[in-house]
Amino acid sequence: MFTSKSITTVNPNCQNCKNINCFVKNHFSIEQIKYLNNLKKTEILKKNDFVYKKGSKPKSVYMLYDGCVEIINKNPKGNKKDIYFAEPGELFGYRSLFAEEVHNTSAKVYENSKVCKLLKDDFFDLFVKDKKLAIRFMKFLSIQLKRRQKKLEQSIDRKK
Repeated sequence: MFTSKSITTVNPNCQNCKNINCFVKNHFSIEQIKYLNNLKKTEILKKNDFVYKKGSKPKSVYMLYDGCVEIINKNPKGNKKDIYFAEPGELFGYRSLFAEEVHNTSAKVYENSKVCKLLKDDFFDLFVKDKKLAIRFMKFLSIQLKRRQKKLEQSIDRKK
């Protein structure tokens, strides 16, 4: 859904990625990375562009190649509330994709960034073809949930 007037498309080769935190590099086989490299699209987005907006229908999963993307929400008064900042190598936009719901947050480019996107069907096909990858992804999701719960607990503790 990239919402920018000035999108530049690039396609860095996943096999040559130097990002040690990359979700793909850490969870996919060499064959899967080759397959993914042919399917993903990478875009250069400018500060304040949106990767996706709250209320939009998810069509892709996103991986931050370089830069910083802010995952935000607005409270009922319309004030911005930061949820978290996606870091290079991080996967985002997947929760709504898996839940088959509209996005409940927006992803806004905080600093000029390169964002890779993989269409939903292509992403799901990876799991259909490799059950072990599906299990590794479930483990990843569990770790993400634990991390977010910990942040929430820390936030609650600070308010006490």
